[in-house]
Amino acid sequence: MTTTSFCAFQVAVAAAGLVWLGAQPAMAGVVDDMAGRWSGWGSVQLENGQTEQVKCVATYFVEKAGASVRQNLRCASSSYKIDARADYLLKGQQVSGTWEELTHAAKGAISGSHTDGDFKLSIAGDTFSARINMNAAACQQSINIMPQNLGVKRISIGLKKC
Repeated sequence: MTTTSFCAFQVAVAAAGLVWLGAQPAMAGVVDDMAGRWSGWGSVQLENGQTEQVKCVATYFVEKAGASVRQNLRCASSSYKIDARADYLLKGQQVSGTWEELTHAAKGAISGSHTDGDFKLSIAGDTFSARINMNAAACQQSINIMPQNLGVKRISIGLKKC
């Protein structure tokens, strides 16, 4: 994996955790429960077929009655390290926000929509883009990220709190 692909991969994994933030306020009763520490595992599937497991921890801060959420995400494996943060705003079925991967100073925006806990989002930055499909519930979440032109085929992450 090239240095450019490695950095973009880190941003993709960071964004995966960030996407979940947008999901929670859409579901009644879940936003307040979101605050706190979540953890879980994920896998990265490279285009060459290799797969690597990553461990992730996310901390969420809910503000403005669930209309604003801040997330800090750290993921690591033997080869990767991600340190990211995001701020999300939710309005109706629309999700918008910003993310930043601190290790490599990558920044970008997330936009998209949600319906009943199912999210379809896009991430756009200067050197990175991806499609994200996510399903969220009160105690767990599943996230699938499909980066474009990075040498990474899919990133799948699951986080739990309960």
